[in-house]
Amino acid sequence: MKKIIGIVILSLLFSNVLQAKNAELENLVPVGSSKKYFCSKAQGAVDKILKPDAWGDLWCHGIRQKHYIYFSNFKTEIITIGNNKGVHFVYENVTKRMTCKNVFCKKGNGTLRRIAYSKQDALIIANNDKYAEFLKKEEIKIAEDKKKKDEKKEIAEKPKKKELKTNPDDNKIVPAGSGSGFFVSKDGHAITNYHVIQGCDINKLSFKGSATEVKVLAVDKVNDIAILKSNIKPDEIFPVSNDDVSLLEDVIVAGFPLGKQISSAIKTHKGVVTALAGAGDNYSFFQTDAAINQGNSGGPIINQKGNVVGIAVATWVEEGVQGVHFGIKSSTLKTFASANDLSFASPNFRDLSNKDLGKLITKGTVYVECHMTVAKIKKMIAQAENRKAFFKEHK
Repeated sequence: MKKIIGIVILSLLFSNVLQAKNAELENLVPVGSSKKYFCSKAQGAVDKILKPDAWGDLWCHGIRQKHYIYFSNFKTEIITIGNNKGVHFVYENVTKRMTCKNVFCKKGNGTLRRIAYSKQDALIIANNDKYAEFLKKEEIKIAEDKKKKDEKKEIAEKPKKKELKTNPDDNKIVPAGSGSGFFVSKDGHAITNYHVIQGCDINKLSFKGSATEVKVLAVDKVNDIAILKSNIKPDEIFPVSNDDVSLLEDVIVAGFPLGKQISSAIKTHKGVVTALAGAGDNYSFFQTDAAINQGNSGGPIINQKGNVVGIAVATWVEEGVQGVHFGIKSSTLKTFASANDLSFASPNFRDLSNKDLGKLITKGTVYVECHMTVAKIKKMIAQAENRKAFFKEHK
């Protein structure tokens, strides 16, 4: 009995401390205050109250950008301090959202509507309580579906999963698929997509007619980037732009679309930037009409100066959809590279001739080949949840 009383007392004390902390926070950052006020007046004090995680206290940093949620239809924005279990500041009347590049932020506008202490509450507040209605309808639908299933006397058996055939060659490591990449240092560092090297037992770069095995130094699974290291000393390397692309900017995609099925020569496609965000309002990506096909993944997207402004990453595949391709922004690449102690050459400030641009593309772009066991290839293809460009003999 004494133990139970002790637990109750501790729970009450913890609840009182939490309420006091929340009250202190709401007094410090009042409803109606601006983002500028938060940054200039309140940020340090808020950090002391919340004691956020290692990344949380860098709230105004490019690495936190993915935690900011903007609803253009409601003109609301959620700024999260800490992880998803942290504290969420919901701003209204936002016509300019917060954008961060490294440690530099454009705070945009808007005033504080409320502070939420869970992500779900923040979403409800930001969506003018329509999200709550949606959740309620979903709960009712789930309950009705469950009731219907319970009332059925016979439940159809789920079809058995098709068993993969095995043979003695399943453990043999073979070329599985390919992608593209590009050199960014004279020491042999190269950039590609994470999905190009995902699950591979061996990765190789083709350079001057020979294939060289490379190491994977670091990966960013969320933004689909990988840093590779080889012993190659490239003749040309790509500088990376300090500025993100602008709407209608001319760009060139380079790489090895469809692997070497057509030819082993480097291939390029020209186009323009058609949107400054990717699917689902992902502002780490941009959209272009320059063709990106299987095998282009990981290749450079450059401007006329020869500076990398993006990494080729994906194409929208759907009947009736054409010319919708996506690249990873240079600022996202630079943030990831900086976190892994990789620096880039200074960007060019003058346009290059097409001849010089062609030389840079030819000598700086590489063919990336993934090797894995036959068994692993079968498994990944059966799952059908990967983005790898497997060679057609495996399909």
